[in-house]
Amino acid sequence: MSSDPLSGDLSKRERQVMEIIVRLQRATARDIEGALTDAPTYSAVRSILRILVNKGLVRKESADGRDWYAPSMAPATARTGALRAFVRNFFDNSAGEAACALLGQKNLKLSQEEADTLMKLIKEARIE
Repeated sequence: MSSDPLSGDLSKRERQVMEIIVRLQRATARDIEGALTDAPTYSAVRSILRILVNKGLVRKESADGRDWYAPSMAPATARTGALRAFVRNFFDNSAGEAACALLGQKNLKLSQEEADTLMKLIKEARIE
């Protein structure tokens, strides 16, 4: 599995299904079908899940007579991969532009700890 699992070789639908599974942490094919915009057929959802299991991104377990799907990576790894893919796709791979878009929201409030952490990371990332 790559170090950036959600930004790798995934189709649009595979990425959507992965995002749902990461958000829910454990879901059935019906749960995923219900959460998808313009959902394909139930059979297609199961096919996508089978592909994601084969790619090692999702693990399948049976419990209570149902198949449950969960991310095979830690939540932090999944979040990082999804964020990298988002920054690459929507901000031309510019972390600075993505951060400005997020921090520029009028209603955004940071705790002192969050602000201190961000300032430290900005200092470390700055090109001298």
